[in-house]
Amino acid sequence: MKVYNKKLLENTFLMEEAKSLRNGKFINPDQFFKIKNTLEQLKTQPNYLIRIGCFLLGMLLYASICGALSLITLPLHDNANFDFAIFIYGYAVVGFIGSEFLTRNNYYNFGLDDAFILIFQLQLFTAIGFSSDNKLAVAVTMAVIGTLACLRYVNTLSALIALLGISGTAGILVVDYGILPTAFLPFVMLLLAMLLYWIFVFLDKKSEAYFYQYPLQLLQVFALILGYASVNYLVVRELSVELMGIEVTAGTDIPFAFIFYFLTFAIPIAYVIFALLKKKREFLIVGLLAFAFSVYTIRHYHSVMPIETALILGGILFFAVAYFGIVKLRHKEKGLTFEPDRHNDKNALLHAQALIINSQLQQHPTPTEDPMAFGGGGFSGGGAGETY
Repeated sequence: MKVYNKKLLENTFLMEEAKSLRNGKFINPDQFFKIKNTLEQLKTQPNYLIRIGCFLLGMLLYASICGALSLITLPLHDNANFDFAIFIYGYAVVGFIGSEFLTRNNYYNFGLDDAFILIFQLQLFTAIGFSSDNKLAVAVTMAVIGTLACLRYVNTLSALIALLGISGTAGILVVDYGILPTAFLPFVMLLLAMLLYWIFVFLDKKSEAYFYQYPLQLLQVFALILGYASVNYLVVRELSVELMGIEVTAGTDIPFAFIFYFLTFAIPIAYVIFALLKKKREFLIVGLLAFAFSVYTIRHYHSVMPIETALILGGILFFAVAYFGIVKLRHKEKGLTFEPDRHNDKNALLHAQALIINSQLQQHPTPTEDPMAFGGGGFSGGGAGETY
């Protein structure tokens, strides 16, 4: 399924592990450059600024090609019966051909390839929207094409397109097609988030998941955010007003309001506790951000105290928690600690052996002349010669 050469893709990921090992001081710079000179890699761009520039250049190149095709087919515009969506399908085909050309020439996360991979998908979704005028068709296409593009090109942003398509499909089926009452939409999205996280746990155990570590990390974070947002009181209340026309007046509230009040704070706290127990960085970051949004949610509808007082008290509280945490953790070397993390990749040490073995196998020792050659009698009676 992957368009890239498996060995080159393997070497590219091993090189990323080598950089991480060097930054963590597990290997020295000489060992790093020795590995770098040994492994043949894909054409990638680790500098994000340059990669963004290449992405913009790729967009310009894509637009230039499409503009040239438009000039060639300009006479067709005069036909009143001509469907403009055909042009957009043609532009999508151009993007797909460009994606195949760049990836087959070993461009990976370079910027140019990202532009063609993403834009051809957007062109395809736009064409389907114009030709069918069906939101469900667009969402399903996003889910399918995004997944295939992620698998084929090992592209993280394509995984995001697929996840948005999956979530959109579930929402459209409930709201527009009425497979369930709209009031159950938050619980449907919560179940979808749990399913997506189960898929992450299942796929993360596969050997091939090594190449898709960044799409899988995106899948994990997306599932955590979707699970929280689907039952956040502010989100549910605003969507209830928009989708079901519910008017919340004084003394009234949305259906199942007490459940959403509880989950708005219970889920972030559960994320943080799980992160501390299992040492999950993604859970900790999402949990802290979600808890901050939960505080904003309550203050948006219920003003307990003036905003300036709340900010001052909140600042004092966070300062006290941070100071107490630093004092207690600064001298610990195991578990939750204040010491800098020498390595932020849980799999790096597991791949260190692969790096060393790979670099050693590709070295060819030069033959040396044996000073004790037998048969000629030239050294310590090693043997008789052919003369008397």
